[in-house]
Amino acid sequence: MTIASARTTQLLVVDDDPSMVRLLKKVIERQFENEIELTSLTDPKEARRQIEAQIVDILITDLEMPEVNGLELLRCAKRRNACTQVLFMTGHSTLDALTDALELGATDYLLKPLEQAQLIKLVGDAQERLLRWREALAGTLHSRGGRQVVSAG
Repeated sequence: MTIASARTTQLLVVDDDPSMVRLLKKVIERQFENEIELTSLTDPKEARRQIEAQIVDILITDLEMPEVNGLELLRCAKRRNACTQVLFMTGHSTLDALTDALELGATDYLLKPLEQAQLIKLVGDAQERLLRWREALAGTLHSRGGRQVVSAG
């Protein structure tokens, strides 16, 4: 195990539909039980507070929710941690919303009703991508050897 992969992946599931949250939690915990620490929320405002308070490595969120939508959660997560992998779920969405999600750095999306195999694959892919980013960043910091860069000016 490397330094970059030593920390458990923090995954946050957000959907205003409690049955969807229960289903996602069950599928993800069964597949990734020792690899991921999962938090699930049905209140998008609470999710925003959670994202602002702690690092979220993978965010799975509904795109369309009342008051705080998935795009706002994406913006918040990326401000806090640029490496956050964001997977959107949507049953119906506009071209504008999907385009915005892509431009803001969404990793992927799932169409509702969700297929469990596709969900597992996308979470696994997101986790692998996250670990590669961690490795790259750890390697970059290590190669600097603690040297400080002095700017001219």
